[in-house]
Amino acid sequence: MKKISTLTAIILLSLSSSHAQITLTKDVSFGNNGTVTIQDVASSNSWLLIIPYTHNTFQGNKIFVSYHGIDPNNPLVSPTQFTRLNSNGSLDTSFGNNGNILVPAFEAYYFYANENFFYLNSGKKYLSSGQQDAAFNTGPMQNNQDWNYKVVLSDNKILLRGDSTFTKYLTDGNPDSSYGINGTLAVSAPVAADANSSYEYFFGKDQSLYEFVDPSPGQSAVRKINVSTGTLDLSYGQSGYAQVRNTAVPAAAAFGGSVESPLADGSFINKLSDGSALYFTRTNGQGALDSSFGINGVVTGSTSFTSNGTTYSVSGMKPLLYQDMVLMPAQYTDSQGQTSWGVSAYSFNGSALTVNGSAFFPLTDFSYNSWSSLGFLFAKDDFLYAIYENHITRYVIQRPVLSLKEHPSDHENAIYFNNPFGNELLLQTKKAIKKIEIQDLTGRIVAEATSPSIDTFLLPSGNYVILITTEDNKVISRKGIKL
Repeated sequence: MKKISTLTAIILLSLSSSHAQITLTKDVSFGNNGTVTIQDVASSNSWLLIIPYTHNTFQGNKIFVSYHGIDPNNPLVSPTQFTRLNSNGSLDTSFGNNGNILVPAFEAYYFYANENFFYLNSGKKYLSSGQQDAAFNTGPMQNNQDWNYKVVLSDNKILLRGDSTFTKYLTDGNPDSSYGINGTLAVSAPVAADANSSYEYFFGKDQSLYEFVDPSPGQSAVRKINVSTGTLDLSYGQSGYAQVRNTAVPAAAAFGGSVESPLADGSFINKLSDGSALYFTRTNGQGALDSSFGINGVVTGSTSFTSNGTTYSVSGMKPLLYQDMVLMPAQYTDSQGQTSWGVSAYSFNGSALTVNGSAFFPLTDFSYNSWSSLGFLFAKDDFLYAIYENHITRYVIQRPVLSLKEHPSDHENAIYFNNPFGNELLLQTKKAIKKIEIQDLTGRIVAEATSPSIDTFLLPSGNYVILITTEDNKVISRKGIKL
């Protein structure tokens, strides 16, 4: 039987903390060995312009990106290519022309996408097939130029945020006559823009908008606005502004942004830094600080990491959230503009986590020139996506040790296996195992055994579901990766 050299180390680490380690493994089943290259059918000198922090990157399980450039035959025209990929990175040929559609204008910043359609900031609507919705595209919404951003509310109506008004449209592009006067509502003075401040969309929930405002006249840079009235929600936080800083955070620590919680309960994680340390806090759905987060309401992290003589900085990087942990990207840019990334991680209980066995894991598979291109990291489901130039690289995020019970001290009942695995998947447990089954992502059983080890030599690289049946007929289902 082949020995798994890393298994003992993984087990020892897991006994001290059930969340002590995560792994990032390039998803070799995605695209070509983990990377998809978007083919340019629109123009030259192009790059991907999807911004996952403010735009919907997915249509169901489809990956949706935009691609902007310059038409070499007509420099005055800036076409945009939209490309939709299947979850495995292949082109979704049901969309447009073999997975692509072209828009003969700068339209890279679409504002909403779901399984059935997507909206562009110009107000155009495209169906899931890639065809334009002709009726919508000639409606009244096209003539409204008084807006700063557009969002789709929980009732699927479209809200245009103006400096002094909100305008609401129905799903067919016509004004919502039940809202304000002919679909337009004047906002209150504290919500209206002035020459000394700016605002931007953070997220929406129910019939409320959450905005970043700079400089903030309130308690923080995040405020909540009631869409029905156009006023600040004074019951939220402190007079409509969220609390983001508590007494455990140094007064000199500057606010560095917030990210919405995956719980979708209106909570979010805040990043602050005083140059020597990072501080994460959590704001709950009522706008108050969550004292149960971290240690005394704060998770403390590092502002930089050194790997192989290169120092990566978290300055300017947004935190990412995965389950109950914060993934904190860091970057290094050399004198030629070549940029590399890496990731550290922290649990919501305040512990620093290891990523692939270290406090910081550099993503050495790629780099890009940030002087001529854009790059983004974001987490979705169990994946970390890196978007740079015209490439998308995907990593699988995993907690590599599986336990039959959630409590880490219950070692008698614990089950462990090597993950990712190679030519053999090997379980280690004090419980008797009745059966192991491995399913592919279609649900087909591709390997099975009645012993603690299972031969996986013939399985192609990719993602699988591991089903473990114990002697008392309990079935544990977990994800696994074949290298």
